[in-house]
Amino acid sequence: MGKKINVIGIYQIPNNADVHLIELEIDEKPSLIRVGEFTQAVPNSPREDWQTAYDECYLNSIGDKIIGDYFRLPEKDEAPTKLAFFLYFINFKSPLLSQFGEVELPFATELPERLKNIIVFEDAD
Repeated sequence: MGKKINVIGIYQIPNNADVHLIELEIDEKPSLIRVGEFTQAVPNSPREDWQTAYDECYLNSIGDKIIGDYFRLPEKDEAPTKLAFFLYFINFKSPLLSQFGEVELPFATELPERLKNIIVFEDAD
């Protein structure tokens, strides 16, 4: 049985329809989560070409403050973990894949105010 993953939300990024912010709560310590394994299968495409989590950050329990990111884990290594990351080209008919199994995705909603000023999408181009 896998760890429980709760999808808090999938949020639209203003002025970029290709990318979304995914916010999750995972019943696991941050140090045991392999963020790079959050992906979606792309039929007829090798796994190394699938999109993976990008620019992740760890949030406090109420989700209004960043307490860790891809450079440093949160100081307290305890469950649950609130994690947010960007993912390109989401297929809402396909589950999110992770080390803990598949996660069904709800449709995207507007980015909540509590995240607008703390998580900013920067395109890699």
